[in-house]
Order: sequence, then C-alpha cells, then structure tokens
Amino acid sequence: AGGEGTITLANFVSSSGSFDAANIAITGLEEGHAGNITYDATAMYLTVTLDSPTTKGRARVFLMAGQSNMNGLAPAADVVPPYDAVQGNVAFWKKNGAGSWVDLAPGYGTRVEHIGPEVSFGYTLKQALPIDQIYLIKFAVNGSNLYEQWKPGNLATNAGAGVWHALFMDIANAALANLDASGIDYEISGMLWLQGESDAADSKGALYENNLRNFIADMRTRFDSPNLPFYMGRVRDHYGTAAQSALVRTAQVAVADSTDYVEWFDTD
Repeated sequence: AGGEGTITLANFVSSSGSFDAANIAITGLEEGHAGNITYDATAMYLTVTLDSPTTKGRARVFLMAGQSNMNGLAPAADVVPPYDAVQGNVAFWKKNGAGSWVDLAPGYGTRVEHIGPEVSFGYTLKQALPIDQIYLIKFAVNGSNLYEQWKPGNLATNAGAGVWHALFMDIANAALANLDASGIDYEISGMLWLQGESDAADSKGALYENNLRNFIADMRTRFDSPNLPFYMGRVRDHYGTAAQSALVRTAQVAVADSTDYVEWFDTD
C-alpha cells in the first residue's frame, strides 16, 4: 500500500450516459507508480493498468579510516579493468582546500601514484546497490595508532581527541555539510576500518579491545547512527611481537562477535 491518485477522463461515455468528465480515484499506489486507463467502446468497460514504479535510490555515505592499509600503497599503474576506469557513479571526497566531490578513480592512495581499498570498495558497493548514489569519505594516516592518535575526545567538544580522530571528524563533517548544502538527503550506511598494526608494534595490544569498543561507540554517537554497520579487516600477524599481534587480532574478532552490526574479515 502507498499513496493514492485521481485520473480525470474528459468526454467519457458509459452505458448509463455521457459525462463531460469523470474522476476515478486509485488508492493503494506505491510511490512512483503511474496509471493508464483505456475505454473499450464496444464492451463499454474500462481497463486500468499501472506502470512499473520508478524506483528512487538512496544517497549512501560510507566512511573509511585507519592507517597505511587504508591509505593504500598499491601502484595505480598496475590496476586492471574494471577498477582502472573512472567510476562516474561513485563520488569520492577529495581533500583539496575546502574539499570537493569527484568521480572515484585510481590515484587516491598514499600518493597520487597509489590506490587504496576505495577503488574496489566503491565498485563493489555500486554493483550491490545499482540504483543508489555512493559517496565515500576516506581519511587514513600511515603508522597511526588507536590508543593515542585515533582516540575519541569529549562528545560535545571533542577536546582531548587524538590528532587523527579530530582531523577525520573535520574532514567528514565538511563532506557531509557539502551534501547538506546541496540538498542531498543522505544516510551514513557504514564504516570501513583498517587499523591495528601500530598498536601491536607499540605493545599496546592489551588495550586494543576496550579502545576499539570505545571508538565504534563514539562513531555511532557522533554520526547519529546507533546501528551504524562497522566493518574491519583483521590485521596480519607479523606486526610487533607474535604475542602483541595476537592480542590485537583476538580483540578485533571479540568485538565483532559481541557487538551488533560489527563484522571482521581476514587479510591474511
């Protein structure tokens, strides 16, 4: 069930007489439906047909953050089709000056000659959500840690936040403000997190589970999305000592397994 509409017929003739106009109300229409009426003069009946609805897609924003594996160091020159092409149906927030939305393409990794996961991520999202407009906001810093540099600050002012947490929020808020100013009705549909190697290397693995839980909760609060889907890549096992890597890897799995709408995937 949906809305309703009225179709007006001019110079309508029925078995019971003639009318200059007749109104026929159609209820229960899904949004986007169009109606068509034909009249069979011999049999004197009406046929009402409904066109397929024109489905309106959503504007979906995906956040991307972390350290070097999120930034990306793969050579852009080695990218193969279809990922080598400009993706005109996926927008990427380019952090130049005030920032601007550009078509996703190779060249937004650590340097212009690199790519990160945004290329395949954006392409895969568009294949899965073909009628939706995809917007990607990415910020990552090579070698950055969660325990100090990505830690959340005060919810009201963000005072005490880690340097990269604060900058990420500035960038994300600028990108979202641009969408608001353009009158785009968007939803934040998910966040991709690739980070944890530095915490293992700095022997902070024992703190990672609690820090990660706090970070996810903070993101969901700041972006007003209590069930924001959060996806993370489990770090590989050769950062820091074997024991420290194991602590971070175990923490990532534990958080995903015990928190709604949080998932992990392997990068081994």
